[in-house]
Amino acid sequence: MQSEVHSLLQQGNQSLNTGNLPNAKNLYLEVLNQNPNESDAHFGLGWIAFKEKQVEEACQYLKKANEIQPLNKNYLRGLTDLYTQTGQPQAAIALFQQYLKAEPTHADIYFKYANLLARTNQAELAIEALQQCIKLSPNELAPYMSLGQVFYHLMQYRDAQAIYLKAQTQGLKSAGLYLNIAKLHSDFGELEKSKLILSDAVLQYPENLVFPYRLGSLDPAIYTPELFNQLKRLEQQILSPDNQFYLSWLLSKYSSMKNNTSSEIKLLVEAHKVYKGMTKFSYDSDYYLKHLSTITPPSPCNLEAIRSAESIELSPIFIVGIPRCGSTLIENIICSGPEHILKGEEPSVIFKAVNGNIQNGGDEFWPKFQNDVIEHYQKSQLLKDNLPFTDKSLENIFLIEFILALYPNAKIVHCERNPLASIISILKNNMVSLPWAHDVDEIFEYTDNCLTAIEKYTKKYPTKIYTIKYEDFVLNQEEESKKLMSFCNLTWDKSCLSFNETKDIMSKTASHIQIRDKINQKSLYYYQNYESLFETYKQKYSWLS
Repeated sequence: MQSEVHSLLQQGNQSLNTGNLPNAKNLYLEVLNQNPNESDAHFGLGWIAFKEKQVEEACQYLKKANEIQPLNKNYLRGLTDLYTQTGQPQAAIALFQQYLKAEPTHADIYFKYANLLARTNQAELAIEALQQCIKLSPNELAPYMSLGQVFYHLMQYRDAQAIYLKAQTQGLKSAGLYLNIAKLHSDFGELEKSKLILSDAVLQYPENLVFPYRLGSLDPAIYTPELFNQLKRLEQQILSPDNQFYLSWLLSKYSSMKNNTSSEIKLLVEAHKVYKGMTKFSYDSDYYLKHLSTITPPSPCNLEAIRSAESIELSPIFIVGIPRCGSTLIENIICSGPEHILKGEEPSVIFKAVNGNIQNGGDEFWPKFQNDVIEHYQKSQLLKDNLPFTDKSLENIFLIEFILALYPNAKIVHCERNPLASIISILKNNMVSLPWAHDVDEIFEYTDNCLTAIEKYTKKYPTKIYTIKYEDFVLNQEEESKKLMSFCNLTWDKSCLSFNETKDIMSKTASHIQIRDKINQKSLYYYQNYESLFETYKQKYSWLS
């Protein structure tokens, strides 16, 4: 009888592998008719039920298989995947814990367990599981990469850097590892170390253009005749979208070096078009261009009763403007004075909280909005000891009324720069998460929306919003920085203008390299070289004239 069961089971597996699910199902049922505890038949039927979207039935079969053989990895994977996909992550986590208690040496199971913990925001447990995974399997790269990612999301950047470097010393290699190490070195201002890593990567992965692309921002010496010839050869080949993007971008640098602005902008437009086509953004361009600029706060209920004491007492500083307006410079000045100001960079907290709750009416919106804001700022480590903090999420230019409703003592600093200067800089920098920043027409439209919004809000809240003009600041740094600090009710001293000398300065923004340099006038009027290329836009946008 056992041989007959075995034969039926083999036939069922063959039918399953060839996609003949009805026949496989009948064969597995016959197996169970003869031997109700044949776990492989339960597993096969569970898999078929899941394919047929019979989730409850699938769960019953997979649970039975797992009960019969609780230490079978395939059954564990199948049932935990089912739990995860059907919104039962804690059930999956409990199964992993049960398995690992009995079999504590299986690194692959620790890895799946850890990734599930990370996805469900159980970071500390995820860290423990990944560390155990690395201990059990030190020559596998994936756990190092996942652990580094967990540390990065926790804003434990030095820990992330340390784990990536540990993987490197272990002799492990991948393009992603090189990129992560180089990025963190750059973010910490360790530019020479970043150059070395990227230079090595160029040799290790000569066909991957991401490395000369990254290295070029640190070391213009990368733009050699040899690289140019390589790029021109690649123009004749069919490339991946990634490499096509990098190819156009790198060629634009050669045009820039020759002061051929027309060719440079043409190549940049091509690169942005490729990037936008291959990237999945959290929100589309229409959201930013048509929706964000029209969002208004719901009619307030009794905000005084809802606001937390902390929200009333805090005086956070929100820095707003068009991207590439000098906002990173201004934030570092504010955070470099004698007082301890927590630097938030770009947490997008208000944006997330508004979008997560705007569908609710006023009575529901404001309590949920406040709770989400507090939760997100806590995750960003910005609510500490009632200290003031900065938030440089530039899209807040459209959300000023939400900010002032929640934080009545907030300060709004508007960074103003010649709009075309910002536009050219947006084109010459890859704003990776912003869909509108990869299309010239959309860049102009977004810029126009920003200018309209800030004009409206400065008229409505003149004492709450301070405008600092980038050009005026660069030409008269001490006087302008003193006025800025006075508006923020902060003490000015010379350290405000020497933040670039701080060794442990951390920046993840597109300006992370520029802020290492002393404030200078190099880019003040650079945009004028490009003015003639955008003459047609003057008819639509009066601010361009």
